[in-house]
Amino acid sequence: MWEYYGDALIAVGVLTTALLICALHFLRSSRKRRLTFPLFLGGIGYTLFLIGLVFIRGWDGMGWSLVGFSLYAFGLILYIGVAIYLWLKQRRLSS
Repeated sequence: MWEYYGDALIAVGVLTTALLICALHFLRSSRKRRLTFPLFLGGIGYTLFLIGLVFIRGWDGMGWSLVGFSLYAFGLILYIGVAIYLWLKQRRLSS
């Protein structure tokens, strides 16, 4: 029987929410070309995190989850950095 603990559900919920917010921003953005790679990296990390959490148990699953979370965090930080850079660049050129 599969058992889910509260901390795992909270982690998945937070990661899903952040990824959905980035995906919605990506869909509304006019400069999708520069934001594609960070969003793709975050999606790959999210997928690896879920695989390690759900399908693989034990220490191997923790390794998959750690690699997935690392990729996810790097992609999210890169996405936010690129989005802020593009916003500041657009604001500087318009004034």
